Amino acid sequence: MNRRIVYQGEKATVKYEGPLIHENKEEEIWLGVEWDQVQRGRHNGTVCGYSYFKTTDGKNSGSLLKKEKVSFGHRLWEALFLKYFKEIPPQLLQEMELKEQVKDEFLQEHQDLTNNQDDKSKMITLINQKQVKIEFDDTAFFETMKKRKKMVEFYGFDEIYKKLNNLETLQELSLESQNVSTIGPFGFVGSIFKNLKILGLENNLFNSWHQIFVLVSQLPTLKELSISNNKLQKLETFGQEQFQDQILTQSPEYLIYDYEQGKHLEISVNGCGSHLEVLVLIEMQLTWQDISLIIPAFPMVQQLLLCKNNLVDYENLKFRNTDLQALKLLNLQQTDLSQFECIQKSFGNLPNLERLILNRNNLKDLPLVTDFNALRHIALDHNQFIQPQFLNKLRNLQLNSLSIKHNPLVDKLGKLYVRQRAIAEVSSVQIINGSEITKFERKDSEIFYLKSSFEEYFLLKNVKHYYYDFDDFTNYAKQNHPKVIELIKKYGNPYEIDPTVKGAYTQAKLQVQQPQYCTIKIIDHVGKLKDKPTPKKLMGSTGLQPVKMMISKLVNIPIKQIALSIQVTDDAEIINMEGKDMTLNDFGVQDNSLIHVNVIPE
Repeated sequence: MNRRIVYQGEKATVKYEGPLIHENKEEEIWLGVEWDQVQRGRHNGTVCGYSYFKTTDGKNSGSLLKKEKVSFGHRLWEALFLKYFKEIPPQLLQEMELKEQVKDEFLQEHQDLTNNQDDKSKMITLINQKQVKIEFDDTAFFETMKKRKKMVEFYGFDEIYKKLNNLETLQELSLESQNVSTIGPFGFVGSIFKNLKILGLENNLFNSWHQIFVLVSQLPTLKELSISNNKLQKLETFGQEQFQDQILTQSPEYLIYDYEQGKHLEISVNGCGSHLEVLVLIEMQLTWQDISLIIPAFPMVQQLLLCKNNLVDYENLKFRNTDLQALKLLNLQQTDLSQFECIQKSFGNLPNLERLILNRNNLKDLPLVTDFNALRHIALDHNQFIQPQFLNKLRNLQLNSLSIKHNPLVDKLGKLYVRQRAIAEVSSVQIINGSEITKFERKDSEIFYLKSSFEEYFLLKNVKHYYYDFDDFTNYAKQNHPKVIELIKKYGNPYEIDPTVKGAYTQAKLQVQQPQYCTIKIIDHVGKLKDKPTPKKLMGSTGLQPVKMMISKLVNIPIKQIALSIQVTDDAEIINMEGKDMTLNDFGVQDNSLIHVNVIPE
């Protein structure tokens, strides 16, 4: 049961094997299968009232097929020859089939490859004696896991052993979508690929994790393995297993089980893939409980890619203190993540985690992110962030790179605003969305964020930039924009008010945008206007001296005798207008500000 098959190009899992009882065809062997593509099925495992098997969640994803019409896939070495050498050499096929029949010769120890080498030597002798000859391509191109092409040259020799000897130098190999279902007799794959470092086995017909353990345990040079899109059964433990104080303890008899031999190997699951550095497990219907049972086999993995899995059961994620200590990259893209707290709790203390990929999830906000001492890059593209406040939750990290593309707040606030705010709030970041930050861009972004935080406060409190409670703003900033307190110390207050005069406005340390024109009211207390307010429309940049000249002509008083004072708003105090180079903007003038005209005593 649970073997994987392919029929008419579609994959399925065997759920039943036996006669077709409802049609009284007891002499024929049929398979009840559950299709990977649900729409291919016809029933839920029950036909004409007879239940052969049960499909997942009772879906109509099942079918009954004649056993002789389905393919159970290929052994790994068969798939290699079928993909690259067109056909399997008959002598090699005969030797391998003979070897699989003799179970008593099965290798008992992991390092013992003597029998295997003897069989291979016999085969090479036959080939050299020209008893086996077959046409091959002179070159073969091996597709790597990273989709590069690596050419293996055979220099025109048509003898198979020459090609096998060249395979022993091969370092990268991809057998994606080749219907590989079994590894073959233990030790043979290891004898062919003595220097293999990168292996891609995506979208094949493996059905058990123990097949993967058998494979990696005989490839000690292997560094990168991808088994994405393989549908493996839940991991069988064959022994006691329990979690105690967050430490996984496994019994000594937790050994690798070789299905092809029908027996356990004398090799522990624990650490069987400790030489592996990169493990790619994309779209395999895994849960965190599955991952917890897998991790002990790969304790020193440096890059773990778990994209497109059902990773929502964080309460089941547990691993030993000695596991994942070398992990540098964790990719959890498209895993239905909605709460960052579980990520922080589970992985925040890993000492070497540098890159965290959380793209295409359902994150709407972040808690204050602590721990993650080694983290230098975090990717949050295609999530559900609407408000920019989540950015200040990253301020304690020493990030070098941050990616926040394609979130709703970008459509709402614009790319430039989001970029500037991210630069200002995460002071360590050097790259935003793949674009490097320049020295001047950082300064401009910090000043922009500083001013925009003040303006947000003014709008919320319905106060003016020249008349507000700075202490109240400070409390507001500590809660909503903690970075602003640091930026005020760095650049000064762009809306600084004179603490000695209520409502007074002094020249800003940073230029504040003022209205281009405003209408003021002039009140003449001594001249011909007789206290009657006279409106005048002036530019905010008009200097104090031109204003005095205009008023001198208006009230018929010599300019040297005119003394002006301003009341910016009705509730503001009146202050004197002095200063050779001052403008109306420097006094905070706005529409309906009152300018009082008096005479300087002689």
